[in-house]
Amino acid sequence: MRHSGYVLFPAAIASCYSIPLQQPLHSLDHSQGYQFDELLHLPGISPYFDALGFGLEHRVPDGCNVIAASYLIRHAAIYANDGDYETYIEPFLQKLDRNRAGWTGPLKFLTTWESPIPPDKLEEITPPGTSDAVKVGKHLLEHYPDLVPTTKRILADKKSRTFDTAKAFVKAFPNAEDIEVVRVRQDVNGSKDALIPHKNCPAFSKEPGNAELADFIASYAPSISARLAPFTPFELSDNDVVGLQQLCGYESGINGKRSPICAIFQDAEWMAYEYAFDLKYAHMVGPLNPLSPYLGLPWLKAQTQIFSKLNGSGSAAHSGGHGDGDGSDKDGWPDAQRLFLGFTHREVPPFVATALGLFNSSSSEREEFPTDHINWTRAWKMADLIPFLGHVGMEMMSCDGSTAMQGEYVRVIANTAPRPIPKCQSGPGASCPMEEFEALIAEKDEKWGDFHKMCDVGEK
Repeated sequence: MRHSGYVLFPAAIASCYSIPLQQPLHSLDHSQGYQFDELLHLPGISPYFDALGFGLEHRVPDGCNVIAASYLIRHAAIYANDGDYETYIEPFLQKLDRNRAGWTGPLKFLTTWESPIPPDKLEEITPPGTSDAVKVGKHLLEHYPDLVPTTKRILADKKSRTFDTAKAFVKAFPNAEDIEVVRVRQDVNGSKDALIPHKNCPAFSKEPGNAELADFIASYAPSISARLAPFTPFELSDNDVVGLQQLCGYESGINGKRSPICAIFQDAEWMAYEYAFDLKYAHMVGPLNPLSPYLGLPWLKAQTQIFSKLNGSGSAAHSGGHGDGDGSDKDGWPDAQRLFLGFTHREVPPFVATALGLFNSSSSEREEFPTDHINWTRAWKMADLIPFLGHVGMEMMSCDGSTAMQGEYVRVIANTAPRPIPKCQSGPGASCPMEEFEALIAEKDEKWGDFHKMCDVGEK
């Protein structure tokens, strides 16, 4: 507060006028009641949760209506990823079975604890995962009550975990019995390129990031082993530490309640785990893999084409003007459908996010991922994008000009939270004007559109 050229601090004002210092409304305490939750920091293996995003309101801006929406949705919680199980979890479980005595203190429960993971069901979705799929489907129904009834067809990868997730998801829809779940086995109208591009790309590998991941695990896990050593019957290896941390996420997703293993670790140790796998995903499916934007672009192009048909003169065409006479558009969707869903795997939403720059740093410098310490200021945080049932979506909004700018706009959603597109956020709720979005995708197509040239390298 300024007065007569002088700065008056609140304490001085209070002493002059005998009024209490200003306080936040309904203040709680220094931390406003904050409690750390490790399940919000497990990239790729946590039960589903809505992301906070940037604080933008999740509901549609006043004066706007969503006239179409497209979503890529990861499958529901599974018993375990086979790679995680073989590398980290199974070796620990084998040691545990040979050493049931000697666990003490905070680890004493491991004396009788049993693994909830049936080795013959590793990639199958769990009962709570099925329930969560229905819940997220219900959320979409509540958010898009006018679009859901138009849904006649959805796409799913041929794997049982994606197909089963799709079948459970639509149980929340009132028209569930009329919805066809199509298993994408061949590339029809580019559907395989859009839904599971990495499986249509011989050049893609899951190996990038493994060396960096191992280096960072080696920088944080030994201190955890040392801290827990008084309570263990054998020395925990670096991979044992990671295996225990992963069991926290998987057991919570299997039983539908927090695993007792979660309490073993301190907050900073969970943040180290989160960074370790953000580092891995950055190299494998994110900005440090040159293939990533190429693999994210097919879905963006396909959805943009759908939206473009609904915009302006293209609207009549999508409503049946160029169908094949069977009630379907040539892009493979029923003519009147306005909600487009595809069920996929953990790799694909990060490809899309990378192509759009959604989780990139605001710094002009390239996002850095050192392997000897955490980059705390990174924007690339995959816990917010790929929990089980994690999803990235696009909404096409039509605004009437009453309380917002008139026209059509595109808004991107990640786990229910709006995420503005860098350099294109001038519309209501930081959305992107449709024409600018089309131009943006065209620009990216010029840069990253040669999907098969990049991907076929692996076959030569």
